[in-house]
Amino acid sequence: MIPWAEDKLAEAREHALAEYPNECCGIVIGKPDHPEKDIIFQCTNIQNQLHEQDPQTYRRDARTAYFIDPGELMRIMKKAAEQDLVIKLFYHSHPEHDAYFSEEDKQMALFDNEPAYPDARYLVISVYNREIRDQAFFEWNPETQGFEKLSL
Repeated sequence: MIPWAEDKLAEAREHALAEYPNECCGIVIGKPDHPEKDIIFQCTNIQNQLHEQDPQTYRRDARTAYFIDPGELMRIMKKAAEQDLVIKLFYHSHPEHDAYFSEEDKQMALFDNEPAYPDARYLVISVYNREIRDQAFFEWNPETQGFEKLSL
């Protein structure tokens, strides 16, 4: 079972193809247990801008990394709070790489070694040569203190 609505999954996959060869990124908000009412936001990956401005700090470009525009993230969080919704899922693509939760993905999802969004799931979409090859969902497991792939 997919942990959110099929049409939102299709939209995230389309976003991954549209942004190829760069990584896409997005957020899904909604009410728990009501995936049919989820709202998806295709976010702007500003990694290339960050890399150009400060290549020492941001060593990777958008082909192998993403950074959600902070202004967009704040607007999405504000909308969620105003409508009593939660962040349900973050997604991004891995162009020319498999669908796995990388060390950098883990670092970005943590704050002080704890999940920044403990109830959110993460979707990684693998795109090779402008085709979706795979996708995988991950979630925080408090027992193992790590992000684990969901069995669907």
